[in-house]
Amino acid sequence: MKRFVLLSLLAALPVLLVVALYLIKDPFHVVKPYRGQVYNPDDSIALTINWGHVTVESYKYFDPSHHFDSFIFGSSLSGYYRIKDWQPYLPAGARPFHFNASRETLRGMLNKIKWLTARGVKIKNALIIMEDEMLMRRPLDGDVLFAQHPSTAPELSWWDFHQTFFNAYRRPLVIGYLLYPQGFTEQMLEEGYATTDISERIEPINEGYYSWADSVIAVNPDEFFTPEHVAKYSRPLKELPCDDKVTPPVRAMLEAIKYFLDQQGTDYQVIIPPHYGYEAISSNDLYCMEQIFGQDRVHDYSHDPKLGSDLHYYYDDGHLIAAECARLIDSAYHDVALPSPYLK
Repeated sequence: MKRFVLLSLLAALPVLLVVALYLIKDPFHVVKPYRGQVYNPDDSIALTINWGHVTVESYKYFDPSHHFDSFIFGSSLSGYYRIKDWQPYLPAGARPFHFNASRETLRGMLNKIKWLTARGVKIKNALIIMEDEMLMRRPLDGDVLFAQHPSTAPELSWWDFHQTFFNAYRRPLVIGYLLYPQGFTEQMLEEGYATTDISERIEPINEGYYSWADSVIAVNPDEFFTPEHVAKYSRPLKELPCDDKVTPPVRAMLEAIKYFLDQQGTDYQVIIPPHYGYEAISSNDLYCMEQIFGQDRVHDYSHDPKLGSDLHYYYDDGHLIAAECARLIDSAYHDVALPSPYLK
């Protein structure tokens, strides 16, 4: 019997070591409790992580002392709509927080609003960044970067959530990187499991920023928009008109978002942002959103011909630079129309 137990333990040892390495390293930041900081200050490379999960954990950690009542909702495209640029349009004493997620879906946004409501949070103000692509994303995404936090997604169990991350960790490449980073870094970067794109962060409000890029773009844009940078991100522009994406289920989610915000008496604005490549919203979809939320609350910048076709307004091929995000906030709150083929 002792021999059997010993052999069983020896056979299980590799599995136990793999599990122990996962629990100790916590490569995707989903095992250990969030303690107010995602990255170490000296990190120059890290595994790509799920920002939707970080957002919820950050909110849970900081809200007891900050009592947030104003929220920026959206995908990673909403991340550079800075709170300091939104604050002037909020009532005195407003306490804003970024409640975004990478590749956010309408279902994900609705789940977050419902979750906050169920916790008794008063959503006094909201800025919703709702790009055209959001209207067609799957309600639930099983990718480690985009899976919703199970606290806010009743459709997703904790078991399924953690199984997704553990299955991604079990790849020999990921385990090899954790044991010997120097030998696997290049391949991890190539396959998208690691990133050097580590932004500076204001942790209490869940906001990332690129101080170097912003300062260079403001003073000497050519230093940032090098020929290599432009060549890396340039791509053909899409032809207009754009396809309709608001199906009956999508419309139902949009109406549910409006319902919960109206129930709260939320003062909110919806920005349809530009996206390099001219990924613009269709006229029917825009009209539908204006019907649901009201013309005075929906601001379409996806058809701006300059913003949609000039890479110099973006950090990469999708994320608008913070200075332009600030301009769109100002435009939306002053109800200033930018060039658009659709007149309100």
